[in-house]
Amino acid sequence: MSDAQQQTQQKHRLYGRAAGKPLSKRQQALVDDLLPKLAIPEAGQGELFPAVLFSAATQGVWLEIGFGGGEHLAGQAARHPQTAFVGAEPFVDGVAKLLTAIDEQGLSNIRLRRGDARDLVSTFTDASIDRAFILFPDPRPKTRHRKRRLVQPDFVA
Repeated sequence: MSDAQQQTQQKHRLYGRAAGKPLSKRQQALVDDLLPKLAIPEAGQGELFPAVLFSAATQGVWLEIGFGGGEHLAGQAARHPQTAFVGAEPFVDGVAKLLTAIDEQGLSNIRLRRGDARDLVSTFTDASIDRAFILFPDPRPKTRHRKRRLVQPDFVA
């Protein structure tokens, strides 16, 4: 592995766990069946304009990074049905919880990426997001944890 590849891998390292307790049968079924329908494809060649992920015309695209259990994202999607919502979360339990809300509420204006939001955002075309939510951006106040923080000049740019 080259030095550049190692730096990129370290730069995009996720800290913490990606899964908790085993999912219930219903949650696992939603992850297996519903998530592939709502999942944003992995980056290929070129850039991604998020609005093309939705079949209906939208009044803007809003992004939520690290949506946790998805309560905020599901609430916003229900209140703004004409807005397209993109969510990114590495923790499978949170994704499963949001999938449950999407299924129960019949929300059709959400697309998801299970994984690192930095990789997703890097594929978006410039000025393609109208609003972004990062509800808990800096849970690590110690200086030595600076490298783990999402909100940094390079990412914001």
